[in-house]
Amino acid sequence: MIDHLSIGTHRYAEAVAFYQRVLAPLGRELLRDTGAEAAFGTAAQWSFFLYPVPEGEPVTARGTHIAFAAPSRAAVRAVHAAALEAAGQDLFTPRERPDVSPTYYGAMFSDPDGHRIEVVTNAA
Repeated sequence: MIDHLSIGTHRYAEAVAFYQRVLAPLGRELLRDTGAEAAFGTAAQWSFFLYPVPEGEPVTARGTHIAFAAPSRAAVRAVHAAALEAAGQDLFTPRERPDVSPTYYGAMFSDPDGHRIEVVTNAA
């Protein structure tokens, strides 16, 4: 349903480096960085973009989070570990969440700007 997603950042260079590390276990890479836009994804689909936002303007909204699909539980753990190594803040460690669904396995962290990022799989 969603083709791509863009978020703002007050820490552009730091955010680009953060998402390069975090999205790598999902097979996504930095495809373009003009300094005014960073595009991530695959050659076939550019799906995630970062844009610098001036200080004083909001970049996050209460209750909002982004969930990236992972192909496996190992990928969920790899993304979460990469996020924490890149100065992300743990919101919940990789685990099953039967309260969400019987097959849910995911983790959540925040990026350097405070965006809440989830990585999830329904793979066994």
